[in-house]
Amino acid sequence: MSRRLLLLCILVGLATASTASLSILLVQSITTISHHVWTIPLIKGLLQKGHRVHVVSICETNIKDDLAENLTYAVFDDVMKELRESDTHDPVTWMNYNAFYMTYFTYFWSITTCEKIIQSKAARELLEIVRSNEFDVIVQDVSFHQCLYGLWEVAKGKPVVGFIPLGTVPWLKDYIGGPNYPNVRSYMNAAIARPVNIWQRTLNVLYYIADDFLRHYYYLPASQRLAEQYVGHKIRPLHEIEKSINIILVNSHSTFDNGIPLPPNAIEIGGMHAQLHICEFLDGAADGAIIISLGTNVDWKHVGVDKLKVVVLALTKLKQRILWKLDIDAPVKMSDNVMTVKWLPQNDVLSHKNVIAIWTHGGLLSTQEAIWRGVPVIGMPFFLDQKYNVENLIAKGAGLRLDFEALSTQSVLNALKEIVYNKSYMENMKRLSNEYRDRALPPLDLAIWNIEYAVRNPNGLASPVRSQSWMEKNLIDIYAILALSLIVTLSAVFFVMKILYNYLCKSTASKSCKDKQL
Repeated sequence: MSRRLLLLCILVGLATASTASLSILLVQSITTISHHVWTIPLIKGLLQKGHRVHVVSICETNIKDDLAENLTYAVFDDVMKELRESDTHDPVTWMNYNAFYMTYFTYFWSITTCEKIIQSKAARELLEIVRSNEFDVIVQDVSFHQCLYGLWEVAKGKPVVGFIPLGTVPWLKDYIGGPNYPNVRSYMNAAIARPVNIWQRTLNVLYYIADDFLRHYYYLPASQRLAEQYVGHKIRPLHEIEKSINIILVNSHSTFDNGIPLPPNAIEIGGMHAQLHICEFLDGAADGAIIISLGTNVDWKHVGVDKLKVVVLALTKLKQRILWKLDIDAPVKMSDNVMTVKWLPQNDVLSHKNVIAIWTHGGLLSTQEAIWRGVPVIGMPFFLDQKYNVENLIAKGAGLRLDFEALSTQSVLNALKEIVYNKSYMENMKRLSNEYRDRALPPLDLAIWNIEYAVRNPNGLASPVRSQSWMEKNLIDIYAILALSLIVTLSAVFFVMKILYNYLCKSTASKSCKDKQL
């Protein structure tokens, strides 16, 4: 089914189909606040449609209005706080990991956090809830933490909708079938917008091979043990269980992420999450306002006081107003054009008419928010997909990169002035924003419709490719038969020609002998 036809069906479905109030279990266990923030609009959207939602997450929800009547909530204890305060949580150190080691570290981190999560009180209660309650559908963040797949086995065939706030991760192919297209889509830990030359493509393929090897021979076996420990009995192999995902919601969109063919049950909903005294400060920004926010995973305490002073000095030389999400007390006095806040409603702030740029870490959610609002980006990436996102913005002329290691007052000042006064960044970002937002359906509506669809038609969109072996997917068996047939045919032709040649040689030799006798 073509994607246009699918969207047409969705539009018709929205107009004609009615889904009774569903009982939905939503699990968000990934230990990063950004995934939690991305999930909140989805929860609100489901509640607005009249569904009953039980959420188990790593953070408290801020839903306190009338919508909360159909919402029940549980938190994975202090898992998030404990991990963020551990010695291993150091984004500045992670920045220096190469793509291969970052891949290993990411899987190691997921195993470590899974061990803590399944031991939490909320996880034990979650297991009992699944055993004793009837949910219509499980909606779960499947970016990592495959140790929780055991819940699906306990749920006994209930529809599963997975979602990935991290975007089109390399292991998406394991959920939906099909290749990774490493010739088009850069590996998420690689600082490449798109592999172009032969060396980039070769390295990109090696990244994907390494990821696939680590996932299937290190990560999934370790997660299998944790999953069985969690549910208390043997379960099917995790790589088989994850093929039972009915629909996968992916936080991506082809206008920013290099487009690849996806089966009908993989739905791109990039930008779903992007739909005060601070307002007063921004309203008075006659020369424009710049946002500084390093997201939820990079704290300025990791950046260090010395580099922070460098930034402060650069900001004093600007006439624009600066709204700075600063999680620590400022070590020096700020100039009058700077306002610091501990927490920032970033998506709302980006929609202000006076905001002309954002300096961020290049996380996918921040990048999508900036694109949705048409605000050019200064990216200072640290780890994971941040480098790729920033390079992608640079390739589209909608942003520039600031090197953390070489951070100085002059480099900060140069970057800020370039993004503000070179109008091409704003023009390119506005063009990208128009392309990104031009869709048949808002991404949130698309996400909710597909969750409801998974209950009505559990396997309606699933591709048979995901149940095929690697050999079948890549037509290796067909190519082998064709190659064998060609070899047999050529051998037969060669054999016949050899017989004819020998016969002709013998005939010629016999005639020559008779001529000599005469």
